[in-house]
This record gives sequence, structure tokens and C-alpha cells, in this order.
Amino acid sequence: MGESPSTWTPWCNGSVRVELSGPRTTSDSGALLLREALDNSDVVEALDDNLVDQRDPLRIRHSLAGQLRTLVLQRAMGWIDLSDTDTLRRDPLW
Repeated sequence: MGESPSTWTPWCNGSVRVELSGPRTTSDSGALLLREALDNSDVVEALDDNLVDQRDPLRIRHSLAGQLRTLVLQRAMGWIDLSDTDTLRRDPLW
């Protein structure tokens, strides 16, 4: 209904730098590309604009958009249970 396809196209300058050093290593590096695609697509912003947040504003610690972004990335990477967020917050990628 009046929607047009996204004009976003992936871009890379051809250089990649990888450093592995113990606690700074992640197993979810594929989330980097997904995060870029998600951020450039405005999907989270569209959802945020069309959902009503009925939480008490005085008790909100994380924005609805932030929670949606986390949920989408976690689900796409196979982290099904939302309690995994506590584990993932220690991962350098997340």
C-alpha cells in the first residue's frame, strides 16, 4: 500500500581485519552483517513508530526500539530464550 522497496545496497571496501584475543572473541560474528542490514533497513524504527508502549515511563530502562533490535538480532542468531540476553551482554559483539 504505497510502499516502495528499500534502495539500500550492501557495501564493503574490500578490507577485513580480524583479531582474536581470548575474552574479546565472539562466536556470533555473523551478527555484524545482520546488525548493519537491520540498522540500514529502518525496520526497527518502523515497528517502534507503529507500536504503543504502555509501560510506565518512569520505570523504563530500555527503549522499545532497543528491545526490538535486541530481540530481532537474538532470534536471527538462534538465541531463542530472552533470558539469554544476560549471557550475551558479556559478549564483545553484543
